[in-house]
Amino acid sequence: MAIKEFGVGQNIVGRGLADLEKYGSKGCGYFGKVLMSSGEKPVLGSKVLVDLAQPHLVLICGKRGYGKSYSMAVLLEEMARLPVEVKQRISVITIDTVGIFWSLKLPRREKLEQLADWDLRPGPTEVRVLVPAGKLDFYKSKKIPIDGAFTLKASELDAVEWMALFRLTWADKEGILITRAVETVKEQLGTYYGIDDIIAAIKRDKGSEASTRQAVINRVKAAKAWGLIEKKGTKISEIAKPGAITVIDVSAYRQAIGMEGTKDIIVALLGKKLFEERMLYRKEEEMRLVRGEKRESAMPIVWMFIDEAHMFMPKGEDNIALKVLLEWVRVGRQPGLSLVLATQRPEKLHPDAISQCDLFISHRMTSQPDIQAVSALRPSYMHQDFDRYYHEMPKGKGFALIVDDKTEKVLMLKVRPRFSWDAGVTASAFVR
Repeated sequence: MAIKEFGVGQNIVGRGLADLEKYGSKGCGYFGKVLMSSGEKPVLGSKVLVDLAQPHLVLICGKRGYGKSYSMAVLLEEMARLPVEVKQRISVITIDTVGIFWSLKLPRREKLEQLADWDLRPGPTEVRVLVPAGKLDFYKSKKIPIDGAFTLKASELDAVEWMALFRLTWADKEGILITRAVETVKEQLGTYYGIDDIIAAIKRDKGSEASTRQAVINRVKAAKAWGLIEKKGTKISEIAKPGAITVIDVSAYRQAIGMEGTKDIIVALLGKKLFEERMLYRKEEEMRLVRGEKRESAMPIVWMFIDEAHMFMPKGEDNIALKVLLEWVRVGRQPGLSLVLATQRPEKLHPDAISQCDLFISHRMTSQPDIQAVSALRPSYMHQDFDRYYHEMPKGKGFALIVDDKTEKVLMLKVRPRFSWDAGVTASAFVR
């Protein structure tokens, strides 16, 4: 489909008037171009830039195959290309549930004419890809470009998180036993212990039946084989590095039997530790401003990207990550925590994640329950219902609607082409 282009200028979304006057477009990312007409030959106008220097709650929706994950990748590419003085104040962490964002490391090799049409060139994006230590050999054997492993520190999982890991509750004998064992080990060893210490505590437990002890030991031994939970664990400072974009690939735990709760625990622990650390360092930054110094600290502000967010923030269901992420949603902007939540099923997403977003990006949607779910955020400055916007949106991949609370803008746009390889395309039986 041929696309015409005219006009100059730019639209900046996510940035208020005062900051526009002070900073202009510095710290913004090039996201796409305004859609001026949507006939057989869509016409594109001025550029659309997204503010990346301040905390936001961004919700990206769209039916499968229309560019939801692609839009996330474009934002990550722009994060990597921010000016050094801005980039060093930001750390980006991406929870990759599908295993596709490693391809940001590779330059685009197909349909290069699309980039040329936008006066852009292909290129790799500087990202760190971390995988669970237990899966490291698999990635290396397949020659998938990764940068290292990450692990969770055993002592940072409390009893509730261990139960969530194995899908247990207080009503289960196994849940009561694992709780008692974890509390015993914490009391005896403090903050430095591993899975073997928990197994030893289970074996010594006198208040449980032998069959219950063996059932819990089997589960904990299985967890040890995952290569994810260790005595030491990866420090939060190693994950939230200034100026770094870190992709944490949790796709290996997506549907694995016995490991269903693992990805939830990863998000819950990361979210909790990042929240606690940023709350502390935010106070240091304020004191520096009081003294007339620059707003700086050892820990940067954090952006967390979560694909398939409805799995971690479900509506009407409990999830160990939900409580943590709701804290980010409700009060995270003050300490400098941003969330980018992407989902193809907004109808299944917790309503607070929808109602509290200040930047809404939606690709095409046709499911009425999903359209009704996002309709709850319709602001007064929207001139028509979401149904109408989706009807007007071109059916090709990459078109999107942006609703921005900061500027009270509603824009239809075409997302710019990626610089990097897209590993999220649909699988095919064709080998080339």
